[in-house]
Order: sequence, then structure tokens, then C-alpha cells
Amino acid sequence: MSQQDLRALMAAENPLIVPSIYDGISALSFREHGFKAAYIGSYGTGATRYGLPDIGYIGPEDMADQVRRLAPLVQVPVIVDAEAGWGNPLHVARNTKLLEQAGAAALHIEDHVFGKHITRKPTIVALDTAVDKIKAALDARDSEDFLIIARTDSSQSHGGVEAVRRLLAYQEAGADALFLAGMLTPEEWKTLTAEARIPIVVCDSPGVSAAEFAELGAGVVIYYALAHMSATPAMRAAYAALAAEGSTVSIEESWNGVQGVLGYDAFLGGDAVRAKAEQYGLLG
Repeated sequence: MSQQDLRALMAAENPLIVPSIYDGISALSFREHGFKAAYIGSYGTGATRYGLPDIGYIGPEDMADQVRRLAPLVQVPVIVDAEAGWGNPLHVARNTKLLEQAGAAALHIEDHVFGKHITRKPTIVALDTAVDKIKAALDARDSEDFLIIARTDSSQSHGGVEAVRRLLAYQEAGADALFLAGMLTPEEWKTLTAEARIPIVVCDSPGVSAAEFAELGAGVVIYYALAHMSATPAMRAAYAALAAEGSTVSIEESWNGVQGVLGYDAFLGGDAVRAKAEQYGLLG
């Protein structure tokens, strides 16, 4: 969970694959497969904690609470969605400290007007404003091992040339990594990778593998909705079966899968736990 590991992972992996987590079971399930970094996003947080769409309802305390609860479970560096910083550069500074102290290894700051997902063509803030937010985050962090990732959403509304221009400006401002939201043409990718001196981060996209992103030049691929989008169809199917059949017989699976994820066997069978339980008279 140490922050310094993330910079090294970004340099070593090709690419670094970063799946999302949103609760205890997803965090423990994540641990079973050897992933080296995890992601906590506003989309998953709003959807799973409050049943809300990702249009700016989630605040910094929501994200910090997720980090405090889940980072110790995954035991790897966690990248956190800091939206557009939740305000002006002063707010960005305060929220950078909040997420760093909560246990995150990195945050990403976006360059749109807060609440971008209300439209598919977000309003992008002035470049100077976005740069000031990045500089505020860099100034506020306690350790240089806490990474500040600068994200642009400008390709969707202003095109790929503008997205590349902005990302390179964020690099000059001191960002530790560059986050491209959206897609570029092959020529735009060539321009970006030729001038980028720091890792390029992308979100997974339908029909594109992590290896294909790496071929384009991405060093980090975030699977921002993997966990909660995978869980939702299974839950809906289970509720539908119970509603239709008045039973769960048709969908029953062994409890052992969940019990194993939660560590019941280790808890009940561990000598140290049993010794403590006997000491406190808990074993009949």
C-alpha cells in the first residue's frame, strides 16, 4: 500500500492494469488475482453507495472514506478519482491533502467544469485554470511519492489536437502522469508519445485490449467500472429469479465462495484466533 511503489510500477509494467474496487468484497476478490494497483472512482462510488449517476454528486469526503476503508484491504497502491478538484485551486490543495492522508497513492484531476457527465461534450476550463489546479495539488502534497495525474476530457468537445496540447502543458506544469479521456487518431498518438516524458493513462474502451493500448503508447489502463458493472447483472438476475419463482433454488450456489473471500476458514481454523477465543471464553 506504500505510495512509492506506484511510480515504479508505472515505469516497469507495460501496461499497468488497474481494475476498480468499490466495497469490501470487490477489494478482497481483487486481491486473489495479483493486480498491482487498484482504482476508486466517483462512478463506482456514487452508484454503489448512493444509487446515483456520475454527474457530480460525490464529494471529497466520500472518496476519502472509500480510500480509508478499501486501501488497507487491497494492500497495493490506489489511484483515486478527484473529479475536477471540487472547486478552485485552494479547494484542490485541501482535497489533495485529504486523499493523501486517507491512504491513496495518487489522484487524478480533470480539466472540465464540475459535473461533466451531464453532457457527453463537457465544458473545458481555461488552460491556465487547469494548470493552476495541477500546481496547487503538487504544492499541497506532503510527499513526492503521492502522484498527481492530470486528466483532460477535451478530446470529446475540442478534438484530439487540443487534448494533446493540454496534456503536454500539464506535463510542463509538473504532473506525474497524463490521463487521456477519449481517443486520439494514430497521428495524434504519435505526437503525444513523442513528447511525453511521463506515463500516459487511459480508461478501458470497448473492443480495445490493454496490450493494444500499450502499443499506442499508454502505460496505465484503468478499468474504471469493471467491478460494479460486473456485479450488477448478477444481483439483478438473482432478485428477478426470487421475484418470479418465490425461491432461489434455481440460482443457488455454495456459500463457500463468499466465505472463502471473507477468510472464514482462516479465521475459524487459525491457531492464534482460536487461542484468543478460548482465552475470552468464546468457544463452547
